[in-house]
Amino acid sequence: MPTRPSVYISISETNLKKLDRLRVEQSVSRGDIIDEALTLLFLPPLERPEAVLIQHIRRLEDRIGRLDAGAAFQADLLVEFIYAWLQQRPGPHPFRTPADDARAGAELEALMKRVADRSNPHIWG
Repeated sequence: MPTRPSVYISISETNLKKLDRLRVEQSVSRGDIIDEALTLLFLPPLERPEAVLIQHIRRLEDRIGRLDAGAAFQADLLVEFIYAWLQQRPGPHPFRTPADDARAGAELEALMKRVADRSNPHIWG
C-alpha cells in the first residue's frame, strides 16, 4: 500500500477539538478528514456541494414564483369574470339586440386583456 505524504500543520485549539470530535463520530483519521476538507476547498466554486444546492433552490424559487403568478392571474381573472357576469345577469331583455351581445363580448375580451396586462410576465415566458 503506497504511503501518503505527511504534512505537519498548526491549528487552533477550537478547531482541534472539532476535528477530534468529528474523528470519533465518523470513525476516521484526522488526516482523512483534513484531506476531504481540502478536496472540497479546492473544488471550483460552482462544483461545491453548497453551490449545487443553491442552484437547485434558485430554480425552485423561480418555479414557485411562476406558480404564484399563475394563481394570482387565475384569481384575478375569476374575480373580473364574476363581476362582468353579475353586471350582465339581468336575464333576457325584450329590447336586447345582437349589437348588445357583440358589445358584451367585446367588453369581456377587453376585460381579459386588462387582466393579462396586469399579470406577472413569468407566466407568459
